[in-house]
Amino acid sequence: MNKKNKLIALSVLSAMSLTSVSPLAINSFSNVIALQGDQTVNKGTVVMNQDTTIKYLDTNTDPADGTQAKDKWGQYTGWTRTYKDGDNASLNGQYNDNEWKEQTGEFSTEKGTLNKTSRAYFFRGYFNVDQASAVNGIHLSFNYKDAVIVYINGQQLTALNVPDEGYRSQDGGNGNHKDNMGYGSKETSSSVKTADLYFRDIKDMLTNGKNVIAFEIHKSNETSEGYFKLNELGINPDESLLPERESLKAISLSVGSTPTELNLNWFSTDSTNGQIQFAKKADMTGNEFPKAKAKTVNSKIEKAQADGYYANKATMSDLEENTAYVYRVGNNGHWSDTYTTTTKSKGDFSFLFAGDPQLGSSGDLASDKDGWKNTLDLVNTNPLFKDVHFIQNAGDHVEAGKNESQYDAYLSNYQGSVVYSTPFANAVGNHDYAGTAYNDHFNLPNVSNLGSSGQGNAQGDYYYIYNNALMLVLNSNNRSTAEHEEFIKNTLAKTKDNQDIKWKIVVFHHSIYSSASHASDNDILARRDTLAPMFSQNGIDLVLMGHDHVYTRSMLMDGTTALKDESFDQNGNPIHEVTDPKGLTYITANSASGSKYYEFTSNLSGDYIAVKNQEHTPNITKLDVKDNQLKIVTYRTSDLSVVDDFTINKTSTETVDKTELGKLINECSQIDDSTYTKESFTKLQDALVAAKTVLNKNDATNQDVETAYNTLKEAKNQLVKKETNQSVSSTTDKKDNTSSTNKKDNSTSSKVKTGDDTPLLALEIASTMSIIAGAIIVIKTKKKEN
Repeated sequence: MNKKNKLIALSVLSAMSLTSVSPLAINSFSNVIALQGDQTVNKGTVVMNQDTTIKYLDTNTDPADGTQAKDKWGQYTGWTRTYKDGDNASLNGQYNDNEWKEQTGEFSTEKGTLNKTSRAYFFRGYFNVDQASAVNGIHLSFNYKDAVIVYINGQQLTALNVPDEGYRSQDGGNGNHKDNMGYGSKETSSSVKTADLYFRDIKDMLTNGKNVIAFEIHKSNETSEGYFKLNELGINPDESLLPERESLKAISLSVGSTPTELNLNWFSTDSTNGQIQFAKKADMTGNEFPKAKAKTVNSKIEKAQADGYYANKATMSDLEENTAYVYRVGNNGHWSDTYTTTTKSKGDFSFLFAGDPQLGSSGDLASDKDGWKNTLDLVNTNPLFKDVHFIQNAGDHVEAGKNESQYDAYLSNYQGSVVYSTPFANAVGNHDYAGTAYNDHFNLPNVSNLGSSGQGNAQGDYYYIYNNALMLVLNSNNRSTAEHEEFIKNTLAKTKDNQDIKWKIVVFHHSIYSSASHASDNDILARRDTLAPMFSQNGIDLVLMGHDHVYTRSMLMDGTTALKDESFDQNGNPIHEVTDPKGLTYITANSASGSKYYEFTSNLSGDYIAVKNQEHTPNITKLDVKDNQLKIVTYRTSDLSVVDDFTINKTSTETVDKTELGKLINECSQIDDSTYTKESFTKLQDALVAAKTVLNKNDATNQDVETAYNTLKEAKNQLVKKETNQSVSSTTDKKDNTSSTNKKDNSTSSKVKTGDDTPLLALEIASTMSIIAGAIIVIKTKKKEN
């Protein structure tokens, strides 16, 4: 029996009595009978058993109530985190279980050790690990009834027999996966189940020293028995007992530098000879991959953070528009399945913007994955999204940046998944950048050293061009606006000759104009003060953000100034369409998976909100991009009703480049006024003020920029230095003045070189000959006098 993706329990259980578990927490073993009879097998160093004291709560109250995790962040799993003494309302990432009861052995409603009236029961136990990095796997055995979710240090390890529809507060009610206190199980049984499980690659869940393992038990209904008993937790069982790794997994398709490229990324257990092969689908005969007509590209391979895996990166290039391609990835001739992707046309296009999937944040990874899958499946199933060219993510793909099971869930690698056919673009969030998993899983184009976060996922800002849009994706974990601005200016300079670019769109994670709890964070306010003016100065048209799990559309913003009159109609309703706006719009996306939502806050710094919405329903935003129009529509994924829509029209589609003007302004700002005459320096200052106005003007034209540049450059060239070395001798004064005048004239004439220089050159030569002749006459006269 293949050990991959199966779960087998010891004793009398059949495989059907357990639900599937997260990809990380999959297997036990292949031969139950042989294992039961073999007493020499090492199941791991025992760190917990039936004699271990277990804390428990059976009072029909939600342990998440009163925690900062739930009250501030909408998370229901704060009670599963590591212990710390203190007030749970203020503890961030820890939990105080001092008020919980405790005992050893079994917990049963039938035997009177659990409260019969409670719908759910909660257990916490502690174990020590000397060196977390040395843990290759664990063995966990326990008895339970009816459904159970298991956590280690706040991260979900597995879930067994949980209901697809979620838990019900009362029999016959609607289900909710975030209801800690509900009834529910996938299958109803009168018997207690035994789970005997092995897990590998969980060292990133563990910490050196004290760890907590938590169990959440739900009864099927009011008359069900509640039961739990911990049998054993062992560290580092024999390698042969641990689940096998997939040789190839985590395939992801990403945008390339341009629409003629697509980037691929995958994990392999083999460290050598990674390749992609791709060909036109028309070259296929039946289901046979067209190897003879395929192009082969070698991958770049690096050791991945995930134990036993290597990250492969390669690019499909020179792709034709409106063409179906087939591709496969592999290492040393071991190939994946064949997948299909179709390139789109040039010109007008559409893409989706998805806010924080953050899989694992609800505490129910399977539910989070289902929510994310439902959103992605819209691309394949709904005509409204059939024309989508790619999907741009706002960041926070997962809850824990080092958790591979959460990345497996995010990538949704099921048959027919959108991740194989529709390219993604990714932004790194604050939950992503611990460790290197984000870098390992995604192959991004044109990555800069500027904007790198400096720890773990150190990838910096990047850009890609898609038809008529320049997409600038920033790593907002790096709070240096100077670096982000340098990246943007460098990119604008690189792409200034691309006349196809009509729109400049910035994407980053940490929303600076939101309506939920993060909006008043000090780090957010600091970003706002510096990023917003910079975006306006560089002619950005739209900013897309995440982080706050709520939908928000800002007013039109000129730097940090809200243009209220231009954002609302005469009745005070938000405007839904603008033409050649003087300001730019900021969109904050709500969760695209439904894993976590934040509530509105009344503690806002500034009046900038045009539209806000929070209905605890997943959203997805579609953007339709034409040369003269950018249409943004946000939908509820439940019924595709519209949350908000906004359209930006342009009557002029010229690309305005302010790079050289900015450089000249910086240069002129450094000039010392003490060196030049007041009159000439005043002219420079006047030109400098006018140039800065154009630089900061969001709707400045190329003609505005050119005029400002030429005026400032002329004022700089016409600066007149102050006269120096004054003397009491009139003769000396005349000589100095003559010399100074000549130097000034020569300096000025050397800078004025526009048009035909021949008349000017002739005048200079004649003037010089006249001076030389005069000097000869004076010398001869003096000789006669002597």
